[in-house]
Amino acid sequence: MPYSKSRSRCNFEDLLGTLLRLSREASFKKSGFSYEHQNLIYQATIFSICAGIEEYSKTFFEDYIYECQSIKVSLNRIPFNLRSMSLLSEQKDLFKYYIFNGDESKTLKKLNDSKSTYNVMQDNTVITQNIRAGTILGTNKYPSIKNLKIVYNRIGISDIFQELHRRSKVDITSQLKSFLDIREAISHQTPPPLTYDDIKRHLKNLKNIINFLDRIKYSQLSKISGHNCWPS
Repeated sequence: MPYSKSRSRCNFEDLLGTLLRLSREASFKKSGFSYEHQNLIYQATIFSICAGIEEYSKTFFEDYIYECQSIKVSLNRIPFNLRSMSLLSEQKDLFKYYIFNGDESKTLKKLNDSKSTYNVMQDNTVITQNIRAGTILGTNKYPSIKNLKIVYNRIGISDIFQELHRRSKVDITSQLKSFLDIREAISHQTPPPLTYDDIKRHLKNLKNIINFLDRIKYSQLSKISGHNCWPS
């Protein structure tokens, strides 16, 4: 089947279009906004679209897992790294408890109580709540270069930026870093002056980045899970 946009990509592009329109309207002389007011709107646009990227990732993986669960795929059709990460997430707190408290009896009981957790490693087991969308993002929701590499490795893409560069023929790493530098400066430093042209350039770059991220996920997940699990 040919690629179709995910629902989360459609929602992201709707948000991007709205923010671009509002920024453009604020840039007009007839808007009556002073430069200071315009700059605050541009800064808010940077924050909003960054939150939009986070929401894109969150809703995409929620939709993907929901589709897999709705048609009851077997776990051999779920990325193996995600299955392993699910097992790790369920067990790491338990072993922390044992290391710091040394209570072997309680630890063994908890292991017995959680033995169904190991079903994620059984290929023929049908997906249930043992695979959760939250495991994919975890604490790596912010779209930094480091976090994106971690998140996409969890669905079996070892270097997402290498793949982005190969497909787009553009230095997406530099584009994303440029955007995130501005976002961080607004949060923690003296905010840089912004213009509507700056906003337009960054939003165009981000739209392109999400386009390729979506397409890469389609290639990866439809190959492993099947086209019926694609959340279009």
